[in-house]
Amino acid sequence: MQNQLLLLAKVQEIDIQVGLIHEEERQYNADIERISEDITQHEGKLTSLKTELDELEKARRLLEDEVAVCAERIKRNEDRLKNVKNEKEFNAVTKETSAAKKEKQTKENEIGKFNEEINEKIGFMKTEEDKLLQRKTELEEKSTSIITNKEHWQKRLKEIDDERLAIAKDISSALLKQYETIRRKRQGIAIVAVEAGTCRGCYMNIPPQAYIQLQKGSSDLIFCPHCHRILYWHPKASNS
Repeated sequence: MQNQLLLLAKVQEIDIQVGLIHEEERQYNADIERISEDITQHEGKLTSLKTELDELEKARRLLEDEVAVCAERIKRNEDRLKNVKNEKEFNAVTKETSAAKKEKQTKENEIGKFNEEINEKIGFMKTEEDKLLQRKTELEEKSTSIITNKEHWQKRLKEIDDERLAIAKDISSALLKQYETIRRKRQGIAIVAVEAGTCRGCYMNIPPQAYIQLQKGSSDLIFCPHCHRILYWHPKASNS
C-alpha cells in the first residue's frame, strides 16, 4: 500500500501541474475578456463625447451666425447715423445700435463659454483615444501571446498526461477512484504526507496510533480525522 500511495502522490503532483496550466490559460482568457470590455467602454465614451462635441459645435455655430447678424445690424445703424435728419431719429438709431452691441457682446461671451467646453471635450476625447490605443495594443500583445502559449500548454499537457498514465497503471482503480472523489471535495488535494505526527493538508495532529501505522506501512488506507484526506508517510518529509 505504501508504494501505491507514493505513486498516488506523484499522480497528484501531475494533476496540480495540469491545474496550474489550465488556470494560466483561464487567466489569459480572463485578461483578454477584461481588456475587450475596457475597449468597448472607451469606444462608448468616445462616441458619447463625439456626440456632445458635435452638439456644442452646432450651438456655437448658431451663436456665431447670430453674432454676424448683430454685427450687420450695428454696421447698418452706424451707416444710418451718417444720414439722420433730427434728434429723435438719432436717438432711435443710437438706442438700436447700443442694443445690438450689447446683444453681440452677450453672444460672444456665450461663444467663449462654448469654446471652453469644446476644448475640454477635445481634451477628454484625446485622453480616451490614448487609453483606447493602449488597450488595443495590450489586446493585440495578449492575443499573440496566448497563441504562442497554447502551443506550449498543449505540448506540456501531452507530456504530463503520458507521464500520469504511466504512473496510474500501477495504481488500483479503486484507489484512483477514491482519490478523485476526495480531490474534488478538497480543492484538488486528496493525499498528503504526515510530518512529525501532523497532517500536511490541514496541519492538525493525527492520532498517535494512526501515525505509527503509517510508519509501519499499514495495508489499509488511513485518513486524516480532520480534513478526511488520504495520509501517507514519506521518510524525507518526516525527517526534514
